[in-house]
Amino acid sequence: MSDTLVLNGDFQPLCLFPLSTVDWQTAIKAIFSEKVTIVKNYDHWSVHSQRLTIPVPSIIALRDYVDATRSVNFNRRSVYIRDNYTCQYCNKRFHFEDLTFDHVIPRCDGGATTWENVVTACKTCNFLKGSDLMDPLTKPKRPTYWEMSKKAKDITIQIKDPAWQDYLRWPEDKVILPKIAVA
Repeated sequence: MSDTLVLNGDFQPLCLFPLSTVDWQTAIKAIFSEKVTIVKNYDHWSVHSQRLTIPVPSIIALRDYVDATRSVNFNRRSVYIRDNYTCQYCNKRFHFEDLTFDHVIPRCDGGATTWENVVTACKTCNFLKGSDLMDPLTKPKRPTYWEMSKKAKDITIQIKDPAWQDYLRWPEDKVILPKIAVA
């Protein structure tokens, strides 16, 4: 479980997809090794040892700016975001679990697993297509970082602390805030 938002030295998220977060243990180790500064701690969450009580950080920032390559990693989630969770054969939108990768030029015919040869397909269309050649509705291409950032913000995310929103600037209707326990 990732509980701490990690910001770059310029106080921008290191990454939006996936969101740059670490577990609270890693965040505390980074604080003690002086690699990060604490931006905000959780109000009601701390860890205890025999002699020490440490508030758990909600947001940390790297002490030094990391020049991110701003390239988009090729992975299943990124392909789904690029294709808007839409089957590229029947043009219907699906949930993450109901989608698959499809190689436009099948691997058995020498097709590579690259941005330019992989599209999102529903399980039915992928099964019907099999190893045949079939043109997708949209020709696949490598997305830019900025295209993916814009598309990623169309996805609903759940954040651990409302303070994260000050740095993420995610559309309000696409953010699920934590439930506050009422005593």
